[in-house]
Amino acid sequence: MPAALAFIPRIPNSPDDYAKAHPDRVQSFPGSENEIIINPKLVVDNESHGGWRHELEHDTESVFWLLLYWAMVVQPKDRLKEMIHTESWNALNGNHEDRHWFIKKLSETTPSNLIHSSYKPLQPLIRDLAALLVIDRHWVPASDLRKNRYYITEAFQRLILQFIIDNRGKEFMNHRVETVFRKVDGTQASNAWSSTSIQSFDAANREGDIRVGCVCGPMNSCPFLLLCLQGTDDVEMDDIPNE
Repeated sequence: MPAALAFIPRIPNSPDDYAKAHPDRVQSFPGSENEIIINPKLVVDNESHGGWRHELEHDTESVFWLLLYWAMVVQPKDRLKEMIHTESWNALNGNHEDRHWFIKKLSETTPSNLIHSSYKPLQPLIRDLAALLVIDRHWVPASDLRKNRYYITEAFQRLILQFIIDNRGKEFMNHRVETVFRKVDGTQASNAWSSTSIQSFDAANREGDIRVGCVCGPMNSCPFLLLCLQGTDDVEMDDIPNE
């Protein structure tokens, strides 16, 4: 069965205030490019690129996983308890192949119980950010602006900031949250601890294992998204020429 086509999204537009503050960035990445369609089978089969290496966009991808982890485990106060989608939780804590599958899935659809229903407005943001990560920039044509190593960081900033602007003042953004996380469906007393098989093996061989939950657990949506936005702005891009 042939692999499904993958889409690289168009360059997102810049919020007005952001455009005024960073005109050079807007000029470098004008929000006018069309989608790119790529057959992921070619990506899997072609190994002529010389192997994987760590790039700036992989650091930005960490922002996505942090945001997704928070969205999955957070339990709003005075709201019905809802369980975390088991398949999604296993993929989040699986190997790189599991996570790549997960990103692809999230770019297309969101499982109904991936996040608490009170945070349903977060789903489009999760989908849009995931869509940026489905295909590595190596496979983008050299002439395209999205080939630039700073593009993913720029796109994340625009999408997260626009989401904050569009949703500021809404109840879900400032609704207080519990300090206890949501539980995984079918797992007793999970408390949503993140634990891969390697981490579990390591913990079993250490004495006095102390599990520490995500420090962002008690944070409401608005300050947490601001934290994620700050995380994408660690590199100054204005004075760096395009590739």
